[in-house]
Amino acid sequence: MQIRFIDAHLHLQDPRFGPDATRVIARAETSGVCRFFCNATSESDWSSVAALAAGNSWIIPFLGIHPWFAEEAAVGWQERLVEMLASCSHGAGIGETGLDKSRPVDFSAQQNLLQDHLEIGAETGLPLALHCVKAWGPLLDLLKRFRAQGARSPVMVHSFTGSVEIMQRLVELDCFLSYSSALIDPGNNALRETFCQTPAAALLLETDAPYSKIADRTGGNTTIEPEAVTDLYYTAAELRTMHLADFSSLIWNNASIYANRAFTR
Repeated sequence: MQIRFIDAHLHLQDPRFGPDATRVIARAETSGVCRFFCNATSESDWSSVAALAAGNSWIIPFLGIHPWFAEEAAVGWQERLVEMLASCSHGAGIGETGLDKSRPVDFSAQQNLLQDHLEIGAETGLPLALHCVKAWGPLLDLLKRFRAQGARSPVMVHSFTGSVEIMQRLVELDCFLSYSSALIDPGNNALRETFCQTPAAALLLETDAPYSKIADRTGGNTTIEPEAVTDLYYTAAELRTMHLADFSSLIWNNASIYANRAFTR
């Protein structure tokens, strides 16, 4: 059985990769990473994400506005987003967007921003990639209304670190949960327990590169690259007591369902 890895959430357009992005992608591909869900953070980097995807069919662009930049969203961004999504040559998703109470950004603006993204998702059927920090209640409320209105757009909460209870409530709302390389830390018992209790059909894995860091051999931290998702797969398969080939096939299938409108090749 062929082992194929997917990095379900990262930011290849980030300036920290810069001109080295091509080599970063090549190193990941050499390690067996066959799909990258590359997320924008603001309107200013939509074109960069779209350009990366246009040059590599393994990169699926996700375009949206991160809650950190909710107050900077320019008038008419919704129409421009819909146009940009439609122009992506081999599919696209919506993100990264969401809610974050850890930052001094007007929370009402964040909620309005997320609501607009959800409406675009409902209209287009495209998958949504959501960020949530210290705002589970408001996020659940918005998603409940979203589903109650009949919206079936696939939703993924990226870099999930919530409790078992929050996981269960999100799964009830047909959300995918993407776990990051924080799962590799053997001391992260609560996260590992939540991961092991997450229904298999809701699982995805990501690096969130370059925003995550992992311990290096010297005991320090190093900025993560997408090739590191392979180590995450090994750890995750062990935690679920599955063979790596079977586990990677599970994640590939989940990602195909989640990003069904983005797998057009």
